[in-house]
Amino acid sequence: MRRLKSALLVLFLLAFESHALNQKPDGTDGTILMGRHYSFILKEPSEWVMDGETAKSQGMQSVLYKTGSSWKAAVVVMYVRVIYKDETQPTLQKVISNDVADFLKQSRDSKVSDKRALPTRDKKQAIVKGFFDGANKNYESVAFIDEPKVVVILALSSRDKDEFDKSLPAFQALVGSYFFVKELVDR
Repeated sequence: MRRLKSALLVLFLLAFESHALNQKPDGTDGTILMGRHYSFILKEPSEWVMDGETAKSQGMQSVLYKTGSSWKAAVVVMYVRVIYKDETQPTLQKVISNDVADFLKQSRDSKVSDKRALPTRDKKQAIVKGFFDGANKNYESVAFIDEPKVVVILALSSRDKDEFDKSLPAFQALVGSYFFVKELVDR
């Protein structure tokens, strides 16, 4: 009888612990994004939605848009991409220079500028570039975060300059929430 009571107590505690682990507490630290060679945490800014499902079809890790909108209908969006380092782009600087070169090839009216670096939650400095697509009149602020085998890219994008400017604090909050958890290895 004593063994049965002990077993029931253990089962009760395991069930309670499992239930507690699946709850999203207030003030959560964010969402874990994982892939080959990386895992990191991001917390969506207030009044923004983080959408991983829509991102998959776009070749991204996550997309963000304001509450009440959608990825397709939003005036201003943010997105998360991961670029793997390889022989053609083995460093953060090479990833950035390739991104800038590819962007500038699209339109001679496009411009790229250096912006103030932004701190992340794990005390890194994200290198930030401002992009203006002259052909499409699109504004972007792009943060590049260096990790051992990848470069994480967080971007804010809009064709409406006022909405873009109003959303810069949310972008800064997203970058500030970034925390690299662990370099994952292939199995």
